[in-house]
Amino acid sequence: MTHVKRIIVLSVGLFALWTIRVAQGQSRIDVIESARMEKEANLTPETQPRAERDIERVENSFAYRLLTGQAGGFGLGFGTIVPGSSVAFGPRFIKPLWSGMLVLRVEARAAVNESYLGRLELAMPHLFNDHAFLSFTTTHRDISEMPYYGPGPNSRKTGRSDYRLEDTNVEVRPGVRIYKGLSANLIGSYLAENIGPGHSTQFISTEKQYGPGVAPGINRQTDFLRGGGQVAFDWRDNPSNPSSGGRYSAQYVRYLDRNLSAFSFYRVDLDAVEYIPLLNHTHVIVLHGASSLTDTENGQQVPFYLQPTLGGPDTLRGFRFGRFYGANSVLAQAEYRWFCSPILEMAAFSDAGKVFNNWEQWNYHNIQTDVGFSLRLKGRTGRAVFSFDTGFSHEGFQLWFHVNNLI
Repeated sequence: MTHVKRIIVLSVGLFALWTIRVAQGQSRIDVIESARMEKEANLTPETQPRAERDIERVENSFAYRLLTGQAGGFGLGFGTIVPGSSVAFGPRFIKPLWSGMLVLRVEARAAVNESYLGRLELAMPHLFNDHAFLSFTTTHRDISEMPYYGPGPNSRKTGRSDYRLEDTNVEVRPGVRIYKGLSANLIGSYLAENIGPGHSTQFISTEKQYGPGVAPGINRQTDFLRGGGQVAFDWRDNPSNPSSGGRYSAQYVRYLDRNLSAFSFYRVDLDAVEYIPLLNHTHVIVLHGASSLTDTENGQQVPFYLQPTLGGPDTLRGFRFGRFYGANSVLAQAEYRWFCSPILEMAAFSDAGKVFNNWEQWNYHNIQTDVGFSLRLKGRTGRAVFSFDTGFSHEGFQLWFHVNNLI
């Protein structure tokens, strides 16, 4: 009987202990549920970071819409006509017509150093059920201060001179979309050129420092008929803000001297860029290579003002704009981009390239190099609206500010 009593007492004790644990567990569940309900009752909508709100406020402002041509198509263009020159301002107008079948673009711009630009473009980007396209463009530029440091890769920074470049180009480009990013177009244009004394009071005028033996075409200019074509393949994921894919193009243009029979030549431009995404497309490696090659026949020459150049925000960013002129050029660039946020992008870059006289010198021997970093503020489409580039080379450093509202 005593043994049975012990079993009963032990069972009652275990039952009591189990009851207490269940009560405690239930009490804990009640506390958690109560906290969850209290949290739900006090939930607030997620808010954008302050920086994003400020950018969105700027994008919705009239001033921004005017600068980007979103104010009924009207806008105010500003920037530079050529990199490194005076800031230029002027009106611009962009208007899609007939449900986007025709796009009209008009721009005029003037700089304080007496440089001017005017441009009219009519584009039909969606012909024949989007299988073809056509553009007509006429552009007039009068640039009072174009730099020239002398010919070839051994030109000196201290050899800087300036010349005035006035040109008018009337061009038509019909093309077809062949298959999924592959396109081809023809090029036909009339180009009129005029070279004169530079406007700068800081640098000597080019014709006083370099004669026609060094700078072909400095003493007489001509008009050109241009004809050729281009083939391109584009498989970027987002052309305005790519993080993967690539774009490759090859262009051939023949320049026919209409007046002097001295400056006919042809030019081949090759360009390839590849985007390699990392870490869920928040980091991107960009590899870019380009080369421009020219050649002549029967003792003709390539005018110095139409030769390939390196130096500036799109090529060698650690050198001044137009730092190197030559009959041919080759360029390689690598960039590491970090998309910090939807509105901010940072990048580190390295550039390498050279100009050279003969095609046999197409290599990366004795190249010019630079390194640098970029800061880019982006709009709602992902396209960079403002860009700040800083490049460092053995000739010092260069600062480049881009306003991407140009036509």
